[in-house]
Amino acid sequence: MKLKNVWVYILSILLLFSCRSNEGKFMITNKSNFNIDSLSILPDSKQQLIRLGKSKTIDFFTKMNKVTSDGSYVISFKNSENNTIISKRFGYYTNGYQIEDVINITVLNDTIMINSKFDTPYEIK
Repeated sequence: MKLKNVWVYILSILLLFSCRSNEGKFMITNKSNFNIDSLSILPDSKQQLIRLGKSKTIDFFTKMNKVTSDGSYVISFKNSENNTIISKRFGYYTNGYQIEDVINITVLNDTIMINSKFDTPYEIK
Protein backbone atom coordinates (compact mmCIF):
# COMPACT_ATOMS: atom_id res chain seq x y z
CA MET A 1 0.00 0.00 0.00
CA LYS A 2 2.82 2.45 0.80
CA LEU A 3 4.56 1.75 -2.51
CA LYS A 4 1.36 2.68 -4.34
CA ASN A 5 1.22 6.01 -2.49
CA VAL A 6 4.82 6.75 -3.42
CA TRP A 7 4.08 6.12 -7.11
CA VAL A 8 0.98 8.32 -6.98
CA TYR A 9 3.03 11.08 -5.35
CA ILE A 10 5.83 10.82 -7.96
CA LEU A 11 3.35 10.77 -10.83
CA SER A 12 1.53 13.81 -9.44
CA ILE A 13 4.77 15.79 -9.18
CA LEU A 14 5.77 14.85 -12.73
CA LEU A 15 2.39 15.92 -14.10
CA LEU A 16 2.52 19.20 -12.22
CA PHE A 17 5.93 20.16 -13.60
CA SER A 18 5.33 18.86 -17.12
CA CYS A 19 2.34 21.16 -17.62
CA ARG A 20 4.37 24.33 -17.25
CA SER A 21 7.36 25.14 -19.39
CA ASN A 22 9.37 28.30 -18.97
CA GLU A 23 9.72 28.63 -22.70
CA GLY A 24 8.44 31.48 -24.82
CA LYS A 25 6.56 30.34 -27.92
CA PHE A 26 6.28 32.73 -30.86
CA MET A 27 5.24 32.52 -34.50
CA ILE A 28 6.94 35.29 -36.46
CA THR A 29 5.84 36.28 -39.97
CA ASN A 30 7.65 38.76 -42.19
CA LYS A 31 5.10 40.55 -44.39
CA SER A 32 7.37 43.51 -45.05
CA ASN A 33 9.23 44.44 -48.23
CA PHE A 34 12.62 43.82 -46.58
CA ASN A 35 14.58 40.91 -45.15
CA ILE A 36 14.94 40.82 -41.38
CA ASP A 37 18.38 40.30 -39.88
CA SER A 38 19.58 39.72 -36.29
CA LEU A 39 16.07 39.25 -34.89
CA SER A 40 15.92 38.50 -31.17
CA ILE A 41 13.22 38.28 -28.54
CA LEU A 42 14.18 38.82 -24.91
CA PRO A 43 14.26 37.32 -22.38
CA ASP A 44 16.13 34.39 -23.90
CA SER A 45 18.98 32.65 -22.12
CA LYS A 46 19.99 31.10 -25.49
CA GLN A 47 20.50 34.64 -26.90
CA GLN A 48 19.41 33.60 -30.41
CA LEU A 49 19.71 35.82 -33.46
CA ILE A 50 17.85 34.76 -36.59
CA ARG A 51 17.26 35.95 -40.16
CA LEU A 52 13.83 35.96 -41.73
CA GLY A 53 13.28 36.54 -45.43
CA LYS A 54 10.37 38.33 -47.05
CA SER A 55 7.07 36.39 -46.87
CA LYS A 56 8.60 33.81 -44.50
CA THR A 57 7.21 32.46 -41.22
CA ILE A 58 9.10 30.75 -38.41
CA ASP A 59 8.27 29.15 -35.07
CA PHE A 60 10.62 30.69 -32.50
CA PHE A 61 11.18 29.42 -28.96
CA THR A 62 12.98 31.31 -26.21
CA LYS A 63 14.39 29.85 -23.00
CA MET A 64 13.18 31.75 -19.95
CA ASN A 65 14.76 29.46 -17.35
CA LYS A 66 16.84 32.26 -15.79
CA VAL A 67 13.88 34.63 -15.35
CA THR A 68 12.31 34.69 -11.88
CA SER A 69 10.24 37.85 -12.05
CA ASP A 70 7.45 39.46 -14.04
CA GLY A 71 8.13 41.57 -17.10
CA SER A 72 7.55 42.26 -20.76
CA TYR A 73 9.20 40.97 -23.92
CA VAL A 74 11.38 42.98 -26.28
CA ILE A 75 11.66 42.19 -29.98
CA SER A 76 14.45 43.81 -31.96
CA PHE A 77 15.79 43.32 -35.46
CA LYS A 78 17.62 45.04 -38.28
CA ASN A 79 15.97 46.06 -41.54
CA SER A 80 18.48 44.63 -44.03
CA GLU A 81 17.55 47.19 -46.73
CA ASN A 82 18.53 50.32 -44.79
CA ASN A 83 20.26 48.85 -41.67
CA THR A 84 17.73 50.49 -39.33
CA ILE A 85 17.38 48.82 -35.93
CA ILE A 86 13.75 48.36 -34.87
CA SER A 87 12.81 47.52 -31.30
CA LYS A 88 9.46 47.14 -29.54
CA ARG A 89 8.42 46.17 -26.01
CA PHE A 90 5.28 44.02 -25.80
CA GLY A 91 3.31 41.47 -23.80
CA TYR A 92 3.70 40.19 -20.28
CA TYR A 93 5.15 37.14 -18.56
CA THR A 94 4.94 36.19 -14.91
CA ASN A 95 7.65 34.50 -12.85
CA GLY A 96 9.45 33.55 -16.06
CA TYR A 97 6.43 31.80 -17.59
CA GLN A 98 4.55 32.83 -20.71
CA ILE A 99 0.83 33.30 -20.07
CA GLU A 100 -0.25 32.75 -23.67
CA ASP A 101 -0.01 29.48 -25.56
CA VAL A 102 1.68 31.28 -28.44
CA ILE A 103 2.32 34.89 -29.43
CA ASN A 104 1.91 35.66 -33.14
CA ILE A 105 4.15 38.45 -34.40
CA THR A 106 3.71 39.96 -37.87
CA VAL A 107 6.29 42.42 -39.18
CA LEU A 108 4.89 44.90 -41.69
CA ASN A 109 6.73 47.73 -43.47
CA ASP A 110 5.89 50.33 -40.83
CA THR A 111 4.64 48.41 -37.79
CA ILE A 112 4.82 45.20 -35.76
CA MET A 113 1.52 43.48 -35.03
CA ILE A 114 1.30 41.35 -31.86
CA ASN A 115 -1.53 38.85 -31.35
CA SER A 116 -1.64 36.66 -28.24
CA LYS A 117 -3.33 33.30 -28.60
CA PHE A 118 -4.87 31.25 -25.80
CA ASP A 119 -5.71 27.72 -26.96
CA THR A 120 -5.82 25.91 -23.65
CA PRO A 121 -9.28 26.03 -22.07
CA TYR A 122 -9.15 27.41 -18.56
CA GLU A 123 -11.79 26.63 -15.99
CA ILE A 124 -12.89 29.28 -13.51
CA LYS A 125 -14.32 27.83 -10.33
